[in-house]
Amino acid sequence: MTKVLQEFTGQKLWICFLLASTLAAPAGGISVSCSSAAAGVQAVSTESFALDGSTSLHESLALGSGSISIDRQAEGGGNNSLKQSLKGSDYVLQNNIESQGEFSASTASAATGQSAAILQNSAGTGSMILEQRASNGIKDAGQEASVSGGTLRSAQSLSAGGQLSASQSTEIAGQEGRVLSGALGEENVLLAEVGFSGMGTLSARLTSRADETAHSEGYAAIDDTVLLNDGSFEAVSREGGSRIMGMAGTRLTEGAGKSIGSFELQVMNLDREADIQDRAGQVGTEAELSSGGSYSSYALTGYRWNQRNPQLQLYLNPTDTPSGLSTEASQNAIAQAANTWDDAVGENLFADGSTVIVDYTKVVDNPFPPQGQEVADGYSVSGWKSLGGSYLGMQRWWSNGQLVDGYRSIVETDSWYNRDFAWTTDLATAQSTGRIDLQSVALHELGHGIGMGDLYSLPEGDPRQSDLQQVMNLYDGPQRELGNGDRAGAQILYNEPMNTNKIALQTNNGQYVCAENGGGSNLVANRDWVLAWETFRRIDLGNNAVALQAANGQYVCAENGGGSNLVANRDWILAWETFRRIDLGNNKVALQAANGQYVCAENGGGSNLVANRDWILAWETFRSIDLGNY
Repeated sequence: MTKVLQEFTGQKLWICFLLASTLAAPAGGISVSCSSAAAGVQAVSTESFALDGSTSLHESLALGSGSISIDRQAEGGGNNSLKQSLKGSDYVLQNNIESQGEFSASTASAATGQSAAILQNSAGTGSMILEQRASNGIKDAGQEASVSGGTLRSAQSLSAGGQLSASQSTEIAGQEGRVLSGALGEENVLLAEVGFSGMGTLSARLTSRADETAHSEGYAAIDDTVLLNDGSFEAVSREGGSRIMGMAGTRLTEGAGKSIGSFELQVMNLDREADIQDRAGQVGTEAELSSGGSYSSYALTGYRWNQRNPQLQLYLNPTDTPSGLSTEASQNAIAQAANTWDDAVGENLFADGSTVIVDYTKVVDNPFPPQGQEVADGYSVSGWKSLGGSYLGMQRWWSNGQLVDGYRSIVETDSWYNRDFAWTTDLATAQSTGRIDLQSVALHELGHGIGMGDLYSLPEGDPRQSDLQQVMNLYDGPQRELGNGDRAGAQILYNEPMNTNKIALQTNNGQYVCAENGGGSNLVANRDWVLAWETFRRIDLGNNAVALQAANGQYVCAENGGGSNLVANRDWILAWETFRRIDLGNNKVALQAANGQYVCAENGGGSNLVANRDWILAWETFRSIDLGNY
């Protein structure tokens, strides 16, 4: 059913409806649109629902003189999508719920031409994604939360009028969880993302605000350990300009059947004026070898040391070294791990000679610091900390946010090793006793420090996740040699790119696909010529998988893995940024998103690109024009 309400002034109209369909899922789509104006200023509400047959939806809508208020309750199971948009004279509020499994949501919204607010309480079991975003010109504030294979409860609020504000109070338990909080002000961008894989919990209380400056506050904790707090935001904002902090580590999962899991944290403060620079690409290869795994089995974080032969000096503070380990043996193990990465790329990533200097004066700070005590001191220090039973090793990197050839510059990297485990530097002992091999773990952690990402934290079903021959995957006993994917990723970061082409994509009506402003927004198929914004770098990832990089260096993403618009706004290549390229002959191709749906140029061109089709017809077919190699 579709209900369209045109403009009403000076009167109220109440609409209540109940959906309780017995049709097979999905029961169908519903759209509700209305507007109200007063004194020439209009408020507009648009809603769309794709509901499972088990889902009930109750909604009341009131229109006043220039105002709209909505109260909504929904609950059910199966696959459900609830999208809401409020628009006024200079703002847009968006509220999206995607759910697979049992869910419930209660939403209250109010809008006038000058301001609007959304309050929402949601809960779900299975998989669930919550997104809220407020925009006003170049300003933006938003919150996201998601769970896979678990439960999520969240209270969210969103408001526009004067400044933009977005908040969430979220509790997650499951196989994978993630929260994001961000704000784009007139002067800066402030973003924070925290996530885990492997059974665990995540709790977050986060607020972001956007005005002249972007501001964020709050905390996020994984397995009851606070990883993000107000001090984290202060640390990246302390000295002005661009600054980024990242952290990644290994953890033992919760529950009786414990296994290895992971966590990641990234906090960034970017100067908006300094953030637009030309970038280069990240590439993979198609080659597969039985020994060493796949050359395609790597993940890149979007960061690296942006100079030739950086000669990174490492320090070891041996304080709290576990019993049974000597300082010299630990020093040599970390140095050997560093040299392994050097050998792979043919550069001196790490300092020659005294690669690791023993120095008791270098600070091994707390990886879970009290508020305001994160320290970027310019030294890359390894050391020992008691981290409990969840974390084997951890690594944190700092960046100044500068972009060089598509990568943000790392300026410092620190590693922690958990002294609560039994360690060794002797390979035979590690193989025969189950003690943790320091050289193998250092090889993994230093990989993070040069820009390599974890494979085991990739989305479920990604084939790279199961390639255990890579050092950047799970620790499954000692591994002192890099896998083929480890080498390929490192060589991509620090050598010339391979398997990349410049292409343009032409739609059925003859128009070309464009990343507006060179990237950062939706892709549209509305250009009659090929210039910089219509040019993409096609990055071959192996097995007919590709990524597309826009002129500003950001990657094209099918949000939620498909089902919505394509945007060129990602700094890394993961599942949502990966497309299967289907060769249709005569330079014609189709692109398949992570969820199996195909990219479509609506109406054959002239509007946004969406990844929402289950078939390949004319609108899902693109002429790929090769513009040459880089």
